[in-house]
Amino acid sequence: MKRMVLILAVLMMIAAPVCAQEELRWLSPTIGGNDAVMIVDNGDDWTTRLNLRAEQSKESEIKGRIYTGTRVEIYQDNGDWCTVGLNFTGGTVMTGEVMKRYLTPVGEDFSALCPLAVAKEETAVVNGIDMTIAQLRTGDEAYVLAACGKRYFLMVPGAGQGYAQADAFEELTETPEVKRIFYRSFYVPEGGITFKNEQTGDEVFLAGGVELGDCWQIVGDAQWQVTFGAGIQRMPRVEGLIPQEKLVRSSVPFEGEVYALGNSFVTCVGMVNGRPILRKVDQNGNVFWAEGSIPPEAVPIDRNICRLECSAEELLSQEAIKGILSYVRSHRPLDERTDGDGITDDVLDRCTVCAALELNPGTGELIRIHAWLEDSDGSYVTGGDIDLKTGEITRWGCNA
Repeated sequence: MKRMVLILAVLMMIAAPVCAQEELRWLSPTIGGNDAVMIVDNGDDWTTRLNLRAEQSKESEIKGRIYTGTRVEIYQDNGDWCTVGLNFTGGTVMTGEVMKRYLTPVGEDFSALCPLAVAKEETAVVNGIDMTIAQLRTGDEAYVLAACGKRYFLMVPGAGQGYAQADAFEELTETPEVKRIFYRSFYVPEGGITFKNEQTGDEVFLAGGVELGDCWQIVGDAQWQVTFGAGIQRMPRVEGLIPQEKLVRSSVPFEGEVYALGNSFVTCVGMVNGRPILRKVDQNGNVFWAEGSIPPEAVPIDRNICRLECSAEELLSQEAIKGILSYVRSHRPLDERTDGDGITDDVLDRCTVCAALELNPGTGELIRIHAWLEDSDGSYVTGGDIDLKTGEITRWGCNA
């Protein structure tokens, strides 16, 4: 049975005039997934630290030492090394190189015992632009995320992350189990949730079904610190405290809007002060963010289908297309219009290779490229799945 080209059909039905439209500034993380936030994992020993180096070499200058449980943002994947940034509160960001094998993705259940620092005198904790985020008194506690020269990079519960002089604290001690930092992913429940962006004070709404991969808390807290969106100093990125009872662990149907924009998907995942938060995913799985109106050339898609059909040449290389035809000719898969006959050379010579992107709107990730052969009458002959990066066949045949 022929599979309808939904997007082209919708495009032919649209005849609305193009109005003046703001230009969206699409921002991209380096390595997909909630702006490439990852967690340092040095193992179970709370005293072990990961060197933050100036260059990609074990002989390079050490700019800082990072403890297990510290969230860092990946600016660039350099193979065995990653360029990372340390400050999520705004202002200047300390960057450097770390070995990638000591990083773990956010979104998986993970816990850590960062060392505990106890203030021995009154001291200010400041962010990257020297704005005070917390004023600690003698005896107050903070988690040490990294040691940077004569300063500690700290997480102060209820206040955020920032720097303070190391000599203002007692000798570091192991954090009690009851104060372990815990990381977990959640989903926005049906109906969506509204909360305040801690960084700006803006009202934020996220649509039901959106995945929140970057959530953390001190074990036993009633609320989770949730971070979602673009990146350090790049809007739209929102942070806020959300009670656990307002979050769900299992995925729910995505309730936001889904659009086709060229060879990309655009999903409206929420609103900031009434302005849409947009997430775009292209055919290579790259994620982009913007805040603003839906582009007028974007075409609405049924969010339960999330399928964007294109010509094969738009999604696949000529080498990949030739590989599909060669595979079918050598393996003779079932002609799905028949009761069990393999595809003949005559049929194959008439066929055209077609392709479609398929999206999981909740996570914003491309599930796959689906490729298939259509006969000259438009009927579906056979099809399968193609690897997004390599163009190689990962699954082919009936019901693929």
